[in-house]
Amino acid sequence: MRIGATIFNQNYSDWDRYEAEEKGRSVPARATRSDREIFREELGIARIADDCGFDSVWTIEHHFTPYTMVTNPLQYLTYIAAITRNVDLGTMVVVLPWHNPVRVAEDVNMLDAFLGPNRNIICGVGRGLGRREYAGLGIDQNEARGRFDESLQVLTRLLATGQCDFEGEFYKVHGLHLRPQLERDLSANLWCAGGTEQTVEIIARHGVKPLIIPTTSLDLALANLRRYAVLRRDAGHAPTHTKLALWTYVAESASEAQAGAQRYMVEYADSALRHYELLGTHLSGIKGYESYGAQAEFLRKDPSPFRQSFYKSHPWGTPQQTIARVTELANAFGTDEIMFIFKYGAMPMAEAEKSMRLFAKEVMPALKQLHPQPLAA
Repeated sequence: MRIGATIFNQNYSDWDRYEAEEKGRSVPARATRSDREIFREELGIARIADDCGFDSVWTIEHHFTPYTMVTNPLQYLTYIAAITRNVDLGTMVVVLPWHNPVRVAEDVNMLDAFLGPNRNIICGVGRGLGRREYAGLGIDQNEARGRFDESLQVLTRLLATGQCDFEGEFYKVHGLHLRPQLERDLSANLWCAGGTEQTVEIIARHGVKPLIIPTTSLDLALANLRRYAVLRRDAGHAPTHTKLALWTYVAESASEAQAGAQRYMVEYADSALRHYELLGTHLSGIKGYESYGAQAEFLRKDPSPFRQSFYKSHPWGTPQQTIARVTELANAFGTDEIMFIFKYGAMPMAEAEKSMRLFAKEVMPALKQLHPQPLAA
């Protein structure tokens, strides 16, 4: 099994100031901790991963809030390509409705050219959930499903052959050829996150492999994945492995690990609750997001289980405790690669680095020996 590390670039301590400013209150114009300081600091995660034998480095796309501050993951990974030598690079995810799919294909192709024959770019894509992001980018969130479906078709064709003809409602592409020309078929490097029934249906129908980023809960993610496996089989596609994102905190003692995991994983869950506005009423009224609206209705009654969900379900502890929990999850999700998040919430970089280096030394060798079976219906 392959092991990756993910860079988030969260400025968690700025949430109170950000939300007060959003409501029109008088607050300082800038965050107490500089966003750019966080950017420079967290490049260390890529360097550590490259030096310590990780297989891949990943990053994410979000806009406008302190949740994560990577607005163009392929641009960010192009910089990381230059400061690393060994790791593959991945996006989790490029949000397709926010981009022209032809430009996404061009950016993936360019990065593949820079990486050369011995390293890969893994293009994870998704549909996006944040209302602030759709509004800020001037895109009607009710169009998200249609834009996503069409973008996925265009992107798949371009990554497979470098050519595309497509006539859709949102995108019309005729006689297109990518330059520089592709050296190989990159469509096998396309993976997709599916957090709703609608997205699961689209990616299963097209045979796109699943990328699991459990921003709500591992139980819901696994339920969606099992539904995907059935739909994939019914569409005539063979079983496939998944790629799975997990939050972790590793320490020499169980008590130290528990203290760190509980503090920072709860902070991360709180940041997700705030960024996605999961206590709001708007999601039930957006086409294709009704299932999130139902979750929000439940969360408004008591959000505390959500804030505790990462701490209670993701792998943390001593190296042996972490190995045991990751093994359980890898087999349940049928994964061939896990992307671990080591720094989240307000965790200091020194603390994240300590956990990450212990993980690399005592956890990662055991996990690389795992061979979970692909997820079958």
